[in-house]
Formats: sequence, structure tokens, C-alpha cells
Amino acid sequence: MKTRLHRKVFGPTLLLWWALLSALSATCYAQETLRIGVLYPKTGIYSGLGPMHLNGLQMAIDDKGKVLGKTPEVIIRDNGTDVNKAVTAARELIVNEKVHVLIGAINTPVNNAVAALADEYKIPFLYPSGGSVFMSGIAKDTAYPKGTVKANPHPYMIYTWLDSVQRGFAALDVAEMYGQRWYFVGTDYEHGHEAVGFAQKALTEKYGDAFKVVGESWAKQGEVNYTSAITNAMAAKADVVFVILPGQFVQFQKQAASMGLTKSSHIHWSYGERSSASAAGEAAYGVTATVDFVENNPDWKLSNDFAKRYQKRFGDWPGWPSTSTYQGTRLFLMAIEKAGSVDSAKIMKAIQGLEDPNPITGRPYLVRACDQKSVQPLYTVAWTKSEEYAPGYWKILKKFGQPQDAMLPCAIKANYDKMKY
Repeated sequence: MKTRLHRKVFGPTLLLWWALLSALSATCYAQETLRIGVLYPKTGIYSGLGPMHLNGLQMAIDDKGKVLGKTPEVIIRDNGTDVNKAVTAARELIVNEKVHVLIGAINTPVNNAVAALADEYKIPFLYPSGGSVFMSGIAKDTAYPKGTVKANPHPYMIYTWLDSVQRGFAALDVAEMYGQRWYFVGTDYEHGHEAVGFAQKALTEKYGDAFKVVGESWAKQGEVNYTSAITNAMAAKADVVFVILPGQFVQFQKQAASMGLTKSSHIHWSYGERSSASAAGEAAYGVTATVDFVENNPDWKLSNDFAKRYQKRFGDWPGWPSTSTYQGTRLFLMAIEKAGSVDSAKIMKAIQGLEDPNPITGRPYLVRACDQKSVQPLYTVAWTKSEEYAPGYWKILKKFGQPQDAMLPCAIKANYDKMKY
């Protein structure tokens, strides 16, 4: 009789308690608000790009609306384009503000330091605005014409913009259109050397001896006088002058126009800063660049729709880094929803291999599982005068045929998808 009574009374009671605990757990979960820590360059050499980064990020969060049932909370700090300041701010966001994820912006040394801190605290870190392949999950030292990219795995970092290898492959289309005698002008730091080196590697492999490096010039970060580089490029009679001077394209382009370089050689920017092209005025028209987003894409309506919404909200047309930050943040939030949790391990697994079916860039847009690096379209574009997109827009000249091939192979990457987290 006792056994029967136990089953009749305690069995249902245990089930009732179990259901109650489950309900309480679900309630607590539903009340948890995603806390996003943002580090951006309000001050420092990239402060001019900071507002665009924030605009794209905020628009992505607003478009997504609720995440895990709640509107995310965004806590913002200035990274100052300075490693020490960025690390201090990131630690404060993690330890004091208890953020669940971090989003960083621009500059390889700054974001590499933040990525190391994110690994230490096991905080998912989105890097949507920089261009160095050093940040792309490389697990083996990799030689290229200007040096060696050191192994630099960061298992808690997701990198969602064009790196220097992708833009190097896209340079093949530029050489096909404008010629194979190239002069290179770059900023003398990791990203600059990578961009030049991987472009030279891709061009040599494609064109062999027909491709000629007719000279190089290297500038310190923040340098604004390019007279010597321009003079040397003109003397070398280059078909194409490849320029990788993040934040300083305006100064270079205006000097190049005033000295006559734009009449004797074609200028190709390794990536397109819309703000720089606009600020350079008449000097910028005709310059080519490699981008993953254009305001007026005849083959992808979502690009045009996004550009018009952005312009209506912020009073200007979008360009890097607003578009890269928007699309990277969009995918990041999709991964958190897919994970169904703010648990870091679940978020990292959810993003591996995740594809956005409706990206603003056009397809494909996904994160490779092996290196947590984005694959996206590569467009060779020319800065073109426009009344509708005043003062101009990046007009598509050619789309790179196989963007998934314009990346370093998974064989040398960290294979994050095999990690247990």
C-alpha cells in the first residue's frame, strides 16, 4: 500500500515540481537581455570613420529588433585607435558592464589586442571593419612577398569584412582592364604590407612575367605628404598605381591630381572609402576600388533599399565601414538567435557556417566554419559622378567570379569548427 500511495502522490508531485522549475527557468531566460559592448574610434587617427561604424551597427540592431525576446542593450566605449585605451575599455565592458559580446572597429593592432582579451574571458568578439589577413584565423606562419603572416588564432573572434587576400585576388580584374605595370603606395604597417604583398602574389601567379612591379613607396601612419611617392610613380610610367592608405586617400588623391599622376596612370584604391572619395572632389572620379557593397546594384535590390533607408536616416549614402558593420552585426545577431542563448560556446558554434540568405551585399554572404571569416561578393568599382547619389557612387565594372576562391585555404587555418569551446 505504501508503494502504491508513493506512486500516486509523490509521482505527480515530482512532475509538478519539475514543470514548475522548467517554467521558472524559461521565465528567467526570457528576461535576460543581450548586452553588447562596442569599441569604436571616437578619437584617434580613425575617428573620422567612427560615426559610420556606429551608424551601421545601430541600424542593424534596430532592424533586428528583439533578440532572445528582448531589445539588446548597447554599451559604447571609445578605443581611441590606441591599444592600451582599447584594452582598458574592453576589460571594463567585460568585467564591470557584464557584456555578453563585443563588437570592435578598424585598426589591426587595436583589435588583435581586444581579440586576445575576448579569448581570455571567452567573450564572442565581432570584428566587422578591418582589412588585415593577420586577423583571419591563421594557424600556420604563412609567407607572402612582403613578409610572413604569423599564426594568430582567436577562437572567440568572428571577422566579417574583406581582408587583404580577398582584395588581392580582386586586383586581377583591375590588371585585365588597365594594364600590368604597377606601382604600389602603402602605409608601412601590417595591413599595408599584406595588401601590397598579396596583390603582387595574385598578379604574378595570374600574369607571370607580364606583370611588373615598377616601384614601391611606404608611408608612416598618419603621413599626409605623398609628393615623393607620386613623383616616383610618374617616373616609372606605371599603368596602375595601387594605393593602400586607410584614412589618407583624400590627401594622396588630391596631390596625385594636382601633380598630373591621374592623367598618366590609373589609380586603384585597395578598398573604397566613400567618405574619402566624396571628400576628394573632382580628383576622385575614375578611381577604382574593391568593395563588397554598392549603393546602386542592378542585380541586388536589397542593396539599393538599404542605401535609401540609410540615407533617409543619417543624411548621407552608406559606405565602408557603415555597410560592413551593418552586415557583420546582422549576421552576429542571427547567430545569437540561432544559439537560443547568450552562452558564448553556443554562439560560436552557431555562427560557424552560418549564411545570410538576404544580405545587403548580394550573395554569397556566409562565415566559413574553419576560420570564422566571411565570404562575400567582390566588386571592382569606379567612383562615378551622380546627382542621385551625390556627389558620386561606386559603379560596378566587374564582379569577381568565385569569391570563395579568393581566400587562404582552410588547410592553414585554425579549424575552429573542431574546437570544443
